[in-house]
Amino acid sequence: MSMKQIPVYLLLLILGACGGESGSNEEPAKFDSLTLHDSLPPTHDSTYIHHFGDSKLEKQIIDTLRNLSFVRKSDQYIDSLTNHRKGIAFMLDEGNSTAEEISVQAGYNGDERFETYYRFLVNPKTMAIFVYDPVTDQKITIRDYLKTQK
Repeated sequence: MSMKQIPVYLLLLILGACGGESGSNEEPAKFDSLTLHDSLPPTHDSTYIHHFGDSKLEKQIIDTLRNLSFVRKSDQYIDSLTNHRKGIAFMLDEGNSTAEEISVQAGYNGDERFETYYRFLVNPKTMAIFVYDPVTDQKITIRDYLKTQK
């Protein structure tokens, strides 16, 4: 076999491997027609997707975060996006009992995934709130975060 024939044989080999039966009678895969959300009634209060042991602290953290102006704005956006069926959702990471900060993600809890809009770090003793800035890889105060949004 000469060097000029190798590309031709290689091309024929690739085409043979890629080619399939064009008149296949196989049906395409069917998807499940029932999802978890179809079986549940739509509610606007489906905002918590993870609970941890201290429900009083959890409620206090969520209520505090909900009162932030930019979180309220995102809640209104998600509400309008979902035809008033959903609002902003929160995921709290319990961490360990000696944790100085609780990590909280806020965002849209879609049918396929959770879309994080904000990452907060909340001190459970002082209720001091910081926003995690992924660009600088730092936690910043609410005031500094609002300055970056102007």
